[in-house]
This record gives sequence, C-alpha cells and structure tokens, in this order.
Amino acid sequence: MVIVIAVVAIAASIAVPKADPVSSFAADAMANEVVRALRFAQREAIRTNTYQQVSVDPATQMLRVYQPTTSGSITTTHPLDKRDYQISFAANAMPRATIVSAVFKYEGGPTTNFASFGPDGAPSYVDTSKLSQLWSLLSGTKDVDPLKEDGLVTIRYGNIERVVRVAPVTGRVTL
Repeated sequence: MVIVIAVVAIAASIAVPKADPVSSFAADAMANEVVRALRFAQREAIRTNTYQQVSVDPATQMLRVYQPTTSGSITTTHPLDKRDYQISFAANAMPRATIVSAVFKYEGGPTTNFASFGPDGAPSYVDTSKLSQLWSLLSGTKDVDPLKEDGLVTIRYGNIERVVRVAPVTGRVTL
C-alpha cells in the first residue's frame, strides 16, 4: 500500500503543474504601478492644463512621469512622497519582474515608449521641436497627433504577463 501511495504521489506531482500564486500577485502589483502612473499623469494634465508624459523604458526598466517643455522636461512630483515620480523596476524587491515592452502609436507621429496626455486628458503626441505644435502646447489648441490604437505596456513576472492598455480616444487606462 505504501508503494502504491508513493507511485500515485509521484504521478500527481508530474501531472499537476505547479501553481505559483506569488507570480500572479507580483505581476498584478507591477502592472498596477503602471496603471496608477498613467492615470495620475492624465489627471495631472487636466488639473494643470499642461501636457504630461509617462515614459516606460524596457531597456532601463524605468517608469517616469514628466511634463515636456521646450527646454527638455520637468519631472512631475509624486503625490504621496513629493519626490520625482520615477520608479525603477530593476531596483524593485521583485528582481524577476520586468517591463517587456511599451508601444504607443500616434497618428502622423512616431511609435514611442511613452504615453502623452493633453490638457483635455486625451492621449496625444506633442513634439516640442515643431513650432506649430509648440504653439498648440502654449495656446491649448488641439494641433497634435492623437493615439492611433490602444497603447500597450507589457509586464512579465516569471511566466505571468499582464498588459496595461490606454484607449486611443478617451485615454481610459485598463489592466
């Protein structure tokens, strides 16, 4: 009987895949950090009547919220700790978690790794090097390139992936 139990236990351990609930929670936690940053940037753009951008860089594993200006960019302050809104996923306590990709395609503009929200909260690309777009940046008119399709940020922890989406017209951020 002991031999039968041992054989059944070995067969069960092979047949039933191991579930790692930590991977699921960690992937959700990282994806929620991205969601919070995107929603904050959108609300901050509306509140301050300025453009706000969220850069999600898979190469450096950094997320940064900032305001683009003609002379570079100004990092936006985090609402809780009042420091620059920057998150390093490489320095996170979860070393296996990574930003796999960030893709935002704008009509008439480039494909970038950042989401840009206009003063109305809609996702739209602004190129600070173009004079006509600089004028629209200063005057608040809508002479910029809107998001063409869902903006996507993919997060991976172990074998679990989560995709954060930004809707093209409304800027609605979903997980």
